[in-house]
Amino acid sequence: MNYYHNIEGEQISPMVLPTISVRGDDLLALRHTTAPGTHALANLRVDYRPTDTGERAIARDGHSGPGLYACFWDRELFYIGTFAGTGRPTNGNVARERWTRHVAGMTFRGHGVTIGERALHQIAEDAPSALGALLLEADRARLSKTAGMLQTQYATFRFASRHWDDFALLDPAMLARFAFVYLRPSLHGRLAGMDKATLDPHLRAMERGIVALLDPPCNAASTNRDGTPGPGIADTEKTMRQVMDSHLAAVQSDHPDYQLRSRRS
Repeated sequence: MNYYHNIEGEQISPMVLPTISVRGDDLLALRHTTAPGTHALANLRVDYRPTDTGERAIARDGHSGPGLYACFWDRELFYIGTFAGTGRPTNGNVARERWTRHVAGMTFRGHGVTIGERALHQIAEDAPSALGALLLEADRARLSKTAGMLQTQYATFRFASRHWDDFALLDPAMLARFAFVYLRPSLHGRLAGMDKATLDPHLRAMERGIVALLDPPCNAASTNRDGTPGPGIADTEKTMRQVMDSHLAAVQSDHPDYQLRSRRS
């Protein structure tokens, strides 16, 4: 069997492609917006504007294709997500489609960030905080709007509030403190030619397994509700790879619990 190898020369399962790991300042840029935000400091737009380093990473590894990703602040995990492409699995760019939104939403600095009424009630009952005060002083109707906005939740607020001394001052140089890891299945064997609807439930099953093991503070399914960050990059990547490898092995062996079925069936 032919194996990939990571940068340390260790063998990697052929079912999982080599990991993409990149810093936020290699892919993203910030710009201020003068339009009124959903709170007083919701005044940033996060753009996909890769630097030369980012362009080289994209050319070498690519950010298209289905996979699982992890988001880090100061090299500590805060979110696990899935990307099944746009239109079909091999279309789309995970940095443009997902990571820009996570930086905008998880920091609460994005122009369109919103949070629901239930979470606002919880925030009102919490100990006073700088971010909490901003949200409670905002236009309630605008802040709790959902359609077309950057919807967040109470767990995300707790994470942002924990780091608000930094996020309140967020500038382009601080994008270097964000990092992203992207792990993709190799679409061969029984995975070859699958469509997005068939692939998506498998990615989500792997995501659930990783969230249960790592408890990132910004995932809805996490039990972490105090904003405590998760593990570092190396430990997160190792767990992601183990979960993905185990799941794909079951899929390829036609295990009855992992039949490739469309979510529409």
